[in-house]
Amino acid sequence: MYVQRRHGGFTLLELLLLLGMIGVLAMVGLPSLMDTLERMNVNSASRTFTSALSLARSEAVKRGRDVVVCASTNGTDCAVSSWASGWIVFIDANGDADGATGSVDAGDTIIRVFDQRSGLAVTTAPATNLLTYDNRGFGRMGSLRTFTICPLDGTAANARQVEVSVAGRARVITTGVACS
Repeated sequence: MYVQRRHGGFTLLELLLLLGMIGVLAMVGLPSLMDTLERMNVNSASRTFTSALSLARSEAVKRGRDVVVCASTNGTDCAVSSWASGWIVFIDANGDADGATGSVDAGDTIIRVFDQRSGLAVTTAPATNLLTYDNRGFGRMGSLRTFTICPLDGTAANARQVEVSVAGRARVITTGVACS
């Protein structure tokens, strides 16, 4: 006796239903995923900036010299630009760094270059493009400095602030941050 076997597989209707369900799940989950990626990018930038400030502070004490953190577009010199373009940490051997182009001269030594952070806007209050630490690790800021790191879409829930005290200590603020 001949027994007919049914071959396994999916019908066209079953495949279309499956694709429809995957599409609906993607539409629901994609905004949440994008928000999470944005928040991770801002968190990473704020922690990297805080570590750059800590590096500058510790190097100033270790080397007994002024160490500067400044905004940089090319990784070799300070530039009057956005901190989102990147920043550098360098030893200011002759104390002439003012944050303008030409601040890093022949006697200065670049300790580390931090690359551009894409997809972010960084604002400072008061406006500054350089922070200096003296040989005791204290900041020469004269006042509290606040760096606000926001995603380009301006979502305040994902924004972070790095607050640098007069003494030079940095801390990250995660709540109550407003993007301008």
